[in-house]
Amino acid sequence: LVVTPIGSMVCHLWYEDEDEFEDAVGGSFEEFLKVLPHVEVRQNSQGAAEFRVLKPDPGAKPSKLTLRVKDRADLWRVLFKAPDARIEIPQLEFEVGQANKRHIDSVYNHISNAVWNLSSHIRGRTDLSEEYIASVAATIDGLNDLLDGESPFDFVVHDPTGFSVFKPSVGV
Repeated sequence: LVVTPIGSMVCHLWYEDEDEFEDAVGGSFEEFLKVLPHVEVRQNSQGAAEFRVLKPDPGAKPSKLTLRVKDRADLWRVLFKAPDARIEIPQLEFEVGQANKRHIDSVYNHISNAVWNLSSHIRGRTDLSEEYIASVAATIDGLNDLLDGESPFDFVVHDPTGFSVFKPSVGV
């Protein structure tokens, strides 16, 4: 598909103008597509940008993807997490289980979602022991510390389908 008309359609469906759209996605529609791990962007014979959504390889083998997060820039890598995949952060003995739906987001936002979900789980609960709440709160603090990007850690994706992918994938 040619990028320009699709980008224009998306822009005018959900945004006031192109500037608002570019503010929301952090650049042009083409730049946005280039960041997505499951999308390929190329130039056609007329020099116009085209894109296609990559289909999962049905013959893919189970995979274990390990990203060593060394600095804040690594937190902004995008992960296409397959529905059957789970995320592990070994340093915290923490895991995000299968969601039964794909999830495309930055590493930072995958961790932020875990923080939000854990916080929601214990917020206002009177049926949980204080020890349990303290343990979950300690995990939340540990995850928030990772978001500072000051200490390296491993972000491991276990995918029985082999569909998950990081972008950029250098060093994974």
